[in-house]
Amino acid sequence: MFIVLRRSSYCQELLTLIHYYFDMWKVLIGTVLIFSVSFAKWFNKASEGLEYALRENKPVAFYFYSNYCPYCAQMEEFVLSQEDVQKKLENFVVINLNISSDDGSRWARRLGVPGVPTLVFYDPKQERVLGVLFGSRPKGEVLNTIQRICKMQNIKSC
Repeated sequence: MFIVLRRSSYCQELLTLIHYYFDMWKVLIGTVLIFSVSFAKWFNKASEGLEYALRENKPVAFYFYSNYCPYCAQMEEFVLSQEDVQKKLENFVVINLNISSDDGSRWARRLGVPGVPTLVFYDPKQERVLGVLFGSRPKGEVLNTIQRICKMQNIKSC
């Protein structure tokens, strides 16, 4: 019986390890898919995104992330990649910045970003912050915040 328990314990540990790595692969694949498919129209340089936003007369949504942030991966997989969130974000110019990059850290300091993940909604014409969401937030809260910003900015298509 002792051998069976050890064997069972070993199998349980192995299954736990397999589940862990499978979950990590799902997060990695989800992140790759999000950045390659859903975020294809997002800007990775603040100057380019801001120039486009001013030209198109749109507000900006800065998304600050880090490569090693599990909460960022969670936010990207379960919220930002969702079709209804993507649809709402079409009303914004989204600027995707790694907080560790020069551009990302400069804008994070300027906008008072407390950490990652953070979404900062910004009016580039008036150079003012319209709203901030810090941390991995539920989809409903993100959608409500986007809706509130849309109303504030008189965006009818939101």
